[in-house]
Amino acid sequence: MKKFSLTYFFFFVLVATMFFEDPRLYLYKRLIYIFFMVLSGWELYLFYFKRPEGPEDPALPRFFPIYLNLVLLFTAYNLVIDFLNPNLNVITLLNHPLAVLAIMPIFAFKVGYLTEDIEKVVKFLMIAAVLFGVFFILPLPGVNKYTPALTCYYAVVPLTAFALYKKKYRLFVVGLIVLSAVFSQVSQSRTTLLRIILFFGLLVSMSMVKRWSILKLTVILVTGYFIYQFMTNLGSWLELFKSYVHVKDFDDSDTRTFLFDEVFSDLKPHEWLLGRGFLGTYFSPYFLWQEVANQDFSGDHYYRFSVEVGFLEFILKGGFVYFILYITPLVVAVYRGLFTRHNSRIAYLLSIYVLGDCLIFFTENTPQYHLNFFLLFFMAGFVCRETAIEARTVPVEIGPNTFLQASIPAGDL
Repeated sequence: MKKFSLTYFFFFVLVATMFFEDPRLYLYKRLIYIFFMVLSGWELYLFYFKRPEGPEDPALPRFFPIYLNLVLLFTAYNLVIDFLNPNLNVITLLNHPLAVLAIMPIFAFKVGYLTEDIEKVVKFLMIAAVLFGVFFILPLPGVNKYTPALTCYYAVVPLTAFALYKKKYRLFVVGLIVLSAVFSQVSQSRTTLLRIILFFGLLVSMSMVKRWSILKLTVILVTGYFIYQFMTNLGSWLELFKSYVHVKDFDDSDTRTFLFDEVFSDLKPHEWLLGRGFLGTYFSPYFLWQEVANQDFSGDHYYRFSVEVGFLEFILKGGFVYFILYITPLVVAVYRGLFTRHNSRIAYLLSIYVLGDCLIFFTENTPQYHLNFFLLFFMAGFVCRETAIEARTVPVEIGPNTFLQASIPAGDL
């Protein structure tokens, strides 16, 4: 392959993500993951260094070249820290999706920004959504049999944005949303349904206050506050939910709020800024207690390599510097899609999708080499492209009747 292919790129990422498993249990899955991960890296190389610039390519955002250099500088610094780590494991450092490979999705931003034919991506999302149903009904054997289905599920919310933009996808997406609700209950993946609820909640709220930037910012802050309240009072919320729907076996043991105390109490003040490197670990009193008091060795070791909460993973691996660097393109996309004047309805819808995933960083969304994050940065880049091309002197005409407006033919994607 000597020419970049957007379809191949996302296909390689999808397969690699689905087949990453614990190598101690399924070696063949590990080998498949490595093979397709390398192929996806090769596609990025072709895009960045072999793709000829076309006259129709819009100029990159002014912040991006400087930003990319800062990302590379930060990565180099973290690698130095890792090579000085007495527990250095080069294979883990360079091959684990939660280590240095977690940086790779950032490079999809430029791919999205320079993508003119978005129809290829929509078709990929359709295929991934179909696979979501297939792997849910016919799961692959593994540590968690729902992992492949969950991987493919991440195509559902961005596809929902395109369905609101173009009528022909809408009926299919309604079925996906129903399937997602069932999957959330069966697999006990709470954020599966939370993503859809956040998307539609933010869409309706933002549409109601579309003319006032301060109110849109207020909606974001209030949403973040409710997510925080949901986390810190999860037990009470779940008890109310179980009593309302008469469900007694819903798993309510994993609130994850204790993780914030554990991570910040274990880190030194200067590590809050730059973290402990991609191989950094932290001590967990909770998992030590599980092993010592309960003789339960089924969970993680008490020196933990990763955290289930994305924000805490940023702090552990690279501090607030990592967090700010990682979310910068996403915040730029949200700002341009929701707070600047343009006529791109799809940019508006996709920016809400990006915003929802940013908020979920505080409940889950551990940064890693994963289809979810490649899609996220790709869509962020596409939002910036659309808002730059469709910039006008009038605000986006999207209001409470967005669902009705979406049925009006918007032309080919």
